[in-house]
Amino acid sequence: MNSKAGINIILVFFLINLGSISSFAQSQLVEKGNRYFKNSEFAHAINYFEKYLESSNDIDVKRKLAECYVNINKDTEALYLLEKLVVDPRANSKDFLSYAHLLKRSRNYTEAKVWFEKYAKLNPRDKNIQNLILSCNLINELEDNQQFIVKPIGINSPQSDFASALYKDGLIFVSGRHNKTSKEIDGRTGEHYLDLYYTEQIGDSFVDPIPFSETFNSKYHEGPACFTPNERFIFFTRNKGHVNLEGKSELNIYTSRFNGKSWDKPELFLFSGRAYSIGHPSISSDGRYLYFISNMKGGYGGTDIYVCRKLGFAWSKPINLGPTVNSSGNEMFPFIGDDNFLYFASDGHIGFGGLDIFKTTFEQNSWTYPVNIGLPFNSEKDDFGFIFKGSKESGYFSSNRRGNDDIFSFIQNPETITAIHGRMVDRYSKKPIPDVDIVLMDNLSREKSTQSSENGMFKIDIFDHKNYSLIVSKPGYKTKRILYFAQNGATPKQLNISMETTPWVKFKGSVVDEFSGRALEQANIELINRSYKINSLCETDDYGEFTQDIDPSKSYDVIIRKDGYFTKVITNYRYQSDQFEQIELQKFNKNENMQLFGVEYEKNSAELSKNTILELDNLANLLIVNPNIAIQIIGYTNFDNGKRDNKIVSLERASQAAEYVISKGITKNRVEYKAEGYDPGKPALTVKLLEAF
Repeated sequence: MNSKAGINIILVFFLINLGSISSFAQSQLVEKGNRYFKNSEFAHAINYFEKYLESSNDIDVKRKLAECYVNINKDTEALYLLEKLVVDPRANSKDFLSYAHLLKRSRNYTEAKVWFEKYAKLNPRDKNIQNLILSCNLINELEDNQQFIVKPIGINSPQSDFASALYKDGLIFVSGRHNKTSKEIDGRTGEHYLDLYYTEQIGDSFVDPIPFSETFNSKYHEGPACFTPNERFIFFTRNKGHVNLEGKSELNIYTSRFNGKSWDKPELFLFSGRAYSIGHPSISSDGRYLYFISNMKGGYGGTDIYVCRKLGFAWSKPINLGPTVNSSGNEMFPFIGDDNFLYFASDGHIGFGGLDIFKTTFEQNSWTYPVNIGLPFNSEKDDFGFIFKGSKESGYFSSNRRGNDDIFSFIQNPETITAIHGRMVDRYSKKPIPDVDIVLMDNLSREKSTQSSENGMFKIDIFDHKNYSLIVSKPGYKTKRILYFAQNGATPKQLNISMETTPWVKFKGSVVDEFSGRALEQANIELINRSYKINSLCETDDYGEFTQDIDPSKSYDVIIRKDGYFTKVITNYRYQSDQFEQIELQKFNKNENMQLFGVEYEKNSAELSKNTILELDNLANLLIVNPNIAIQIIGYTNFDNGKRDNKIVSLERASQAAEYVISKGITKNRVEYKAEGYDPGKPALTVKLLEAF
């Protein structure tokens, strides 16, 4: 072998080894990036993915890198990457969807719609996609009329800061700024782990924030918190400090009591510590209802909103708020306001992009369809954490519209506030009418109400340049809807509203126990005028009787409620002369069984018969009008075919019955089922009441 040939052989081996080393190094970059990506440590994963893509065209790594950019709000980088990725022949429909979402976040709604439609053609069964397309069409209708003044507050840091709760004379907020309790950096965000801070408000300014409590702040994330009305108890979010089998960090709610000097050691909230996340608590002004988010089984999307009711010293089972509120996306950061509206952030309802803030209220026995609260609160970025105290004239929300999460204050713009002055008069006598109920409606949402004075006068503050409707009602007069249109800055000096007399009647009745016939005092009767969607309330006396004035020309929905009894709803009620209604309510006890005697099955069959379907329809209707109830359906068989087969048949009966009830719009976490096997003394299906409040 000559020397030249030897040198060539050595060179070939060198190049082969060099290629092997290079290939190994590349695979190491992907492996490390994937490890961080799986743990949601996106900031760390980016470094390895970017380095790898310098010499590779791996489309899967590009997808992951784009997702990393989105999660740490590097939208420009993500947009540049996805713009090239979607025209790659290897791109799939999920790439189209990711690109469309990012375009929407960038306020390019026209182009976003194009890519949403491309995704829809390939995924026609996706229920949420039509909402996303519709949102691109309607988004321009949500105009900013300068009704609120919004500005970032002075305590924001270069790291993430977002509002959590109003407390004493200041604000509790969450921040990823440098702190003493968590020295490590969160690989997902590149910031310190989140802690709770307190800042006192003096005038229009806030003093330097301090850690809220060394008892609460740990080396892990502490998140949104809320306080009971007397501020003696706190509920706050903390991550569990480890990841689940999917590599995701799970959340818990902790609670603590203020003992007069300091906060007690936090304890897990009743439903925490399970194989799911639970967080973002908000408690109602009366302390009776706790709202929170969770990804527990039986939901509608990523995270849903649930509610528990205080029952003595315990809490009820969590109840999912249902498909009106919860979407196939993520619902987060619930806040129940003093105005009885529930405000929350969602990326599943029609919005500008990312998380938007919506509001809904529990009205007429169900949650109203969520309304996007619009500009300036919502933007093309993530907007969330809407909080206020008392009226909604001022408060706070959070947004990453400037990059990282920041806290913004809002206040009504006094230059856009005007007042409607009006006078209620009899159409023929022209005399003033006192005590007229006047309800201000904004897009079918009840905003505020008042009554006319002795001289028939009333006043309601409104936003200028905005259209409203007024619904005026009083027994003995025809209920009217008055459309109020913005007057181009010139508000009329006075609205003179005339009302015509019309005979009203007394809706009379009694409420009794279904089985004993005993009169039920203090039962609540709500009558809802179906034409105008306004309600009136009355209560039974010591004899279980009630009387309420109604317009006989209108139809009503009647809702009857009494603690310890199933709620009853009478729909489309019309008055008949001198009719006295006797309404029977069925009492319930937790863990009691209700037998469905009309249920019929063929021998060893689980197929639903007509009679069984009728019984299950009645059960579903009971659950619809009692959204606070959770049940367990128990299956039996009357024919003994051995323990194993008995279990199979009874389980199939219970599971199919549960699926049928759920198909009627009942949330999954309200309907459990189990099998009991052979029992000749039991009907094929029994219903156990697990929870009711």
